[in-house]
Amino acid sequence: MTGHNPWDTLCECLKAKPRRRILTGLAAKEPMETVHFTAVRGDESAPDTPIHAEYVHLHLPKLADAGYIVWDDQTYEISQGPRFAEIEPFLELVQTHSERLPDGWV
Repeated sequence: MTGHNPWDTLCECLKAKPRRRILTGLAAKEPMETVHFTAVRGDESAPDTPIHAEYVHLHLPKLADAGYIVWDDQTYEISQGPRFAEIEPFLELVQTHSERLPDGWV
């Protein structure tokens, strides 16, 4: 995503609900296993649930390319990337006013 305006990159990454869940989970400083299982597997109570292909081939690479996350393609652990601090104030603002967001945003 090099060469994009930072806002364009952020908006592109926020377009998909799975990516919003990952970013807001990281901004909320939720335990990694919560972000990991809820966002990637969809069910934190079932750690053996397979990783959805769309995460591996689309969502996680897009967020990593933007520099917002770092993820391990073996363990699927997700952590804040080198550019996460640039978007963290926006994500915190969204969380502060989450009750005003449309249903289904996250």
